[in-house]
Amino acid sequence: MTERTPPCARCKKHTELREAAKQAGNYRAAADHELLRRQHPSHEMPSVTARWGLPA
Repeated sequence: MTERTPPCARCKKHTELREAAKQAGNYRAAADHELLRRQHPSHEMPSVTARWGLPA
């Protein structure tokens, strides 16, 4: 996810849960939510070279 692609509802939820966990002092849960957000698939359309696994 980049600045030009808006976050989906799932990304927003993980971000909200991460911030709530940080506020509560539960940094392990915050790290878990950040990891889940980062593992979420990109919302950008892949380029032709990316679809074929070629360098950009």
